[in-house]
Amino acid sequence: MKVFEYDHGFMRYATLLSRLTLLNLLWLALCIPLVTAGAATAALYHSAFCLMNGDVHIARNFKDGLKLYWKKGTIVWIFMAILTSAFVLAYYLLNTAKIPNNLALTVVAGIAFLTLLLVMLWIFPVMVNFSGKLSELVFNAFVFAFMYAPVTLIAAAFYGIGGFLFIRFLSTRLLVILFGPALIVYCTLVLFEKVFQKYKAKKE
Repeated sequence: MKVFEYDHGFMRYATLLSRLTLLNLLWLALCIPLVTAGAATAALYHSAFCLMNGDVHIARNFKDGLKLYWKKGTIVWIFMAILTSAFVLAYYLLNTAKIPNNLALTVVAGIAFLTLLLVMLWIFPVMVNFSGKLSELVFNAFVFAFMYAPVTLIAAAFYGIGGFLFIRFLSTRLLVILFGPALIVYCTLVLFEKVFQKYKAKKE
């Protein structure tokens, strides 16, 4: 049957999904010690980026991503963990202690945390597409997040849909665990590629 031929669209997507599943399992395994989650996520984006560009050596590219981005990925992860903890603590204090203007302060803290999340959508894609100091990459991620707000919202929707399917439906929970994060990362990189191509062309 033609549907099972390698060049058929169904087989191409099935092969892509199998590679993303392998990539996702590698990422999950390395995230078990939480301290390595940042480096694992950077390697996940690097390997997905290579796959998007035709390099199908998943394990090798994941290993290369760890070598290339373990330091930057770990710093980003620690920074994110500290700010998230600070926000949770601030939210708890603002809603339990008698602090003047606590509602206004809660709104400000919420906007700041939302900004952080939107920037985080871009930081790893920027990291694997461009070189530079981490401070420069974070600044560029911040600019991209708001300059291309519609694209940012579409990427956020990817994660929102994944989270909804994981929480709401038991039948899809296993599928989300199996390949969900890697598939979302791949789709996000494809989405962001049109933005990045403009700046890569200018640089060249």
